[in-house]
Amino acid sequence: MDLTTRTRGVHGANAMDSFDDADALKPTSSGAVQVGGLALLAGALLFASYVVARSVITAAAGGDMSAFARDVMWVPANVAGAIGAALVLLGLPAVYASMARGLGRLGLAGVALIAIGWLILGVFVTLFGALVAPWLAETAPSLIVPSVALPDGLTIALVFGLVATLAGSILIAIPFLIGRVNPKWIGFMVPLSGIWSVGGDLAAPTGPASRLAINLLTNLGPILLVTALAALGLEAWLRPAATP
Repeated sequence: MDLTTRTRGVHGANAMDSFDDADALKPTSSGAVQVGGLALLAGALLFASYVVARSVITAAAGGDMSAFARDVMWVPANVAGAIGAALVLLGLPAVYASMARGLGRLGLAGVALIAIGWLILGVFVTLFGALVAPWLAETAPSLIVPSVALPDGLTIALVFGLVATLAGSILIAIPFLIGRVNPKWIGFMVPLSGIWSVGGDLAAPTGPASRLAINLLTNLGPILLVTALAALGLEAWLRPAATP
């Protein structure tokens, strides 16, 4: 066998190995999308449960933070919310990857902005509620009454999170509305969630109210968002795994 034949044989074997490796990666990639979808679904459901529990606890305490932050269920509810928010962040990239062709750059920018906003309004707020709010309620309750303004830095961070989430929800909605990806109702639900979140904060600038209905209405924005994300997560989770 001459050198040329040997070289061709080696290259042919390497090419076949490459094809085999690529095929072997397909189920793994699909499996990653399914795991990401499950994380997104579980995180969305957990965070929605936290929002409802938070609304109930704060209403029962008459909207008084020094009271509801010491409620026996306050810390567990916020811990659950933090776990849910973290799962949402973990699941978003995998679900985006499964729809990247249709979502395009607009969708990528939307997902990135939502993730940034979620870090603030989801992860940070729930961790603050679980770790800092009870301590303030015990040691310095006068600092958390509605008449005391939030620190400027905290206010800026929360406003930035709201703006990032709203902008991201609009950008990610466009591919759904123009039919590049489905279902189309996601394109209406996601920006509505961003608009409702801003409206809810404007309607309750001093924090939770003493009436459960008002708390649920002003917190409906995040529930709308996680409902849409849960639907995308469920679709990714139930997607059949790729076959070699």
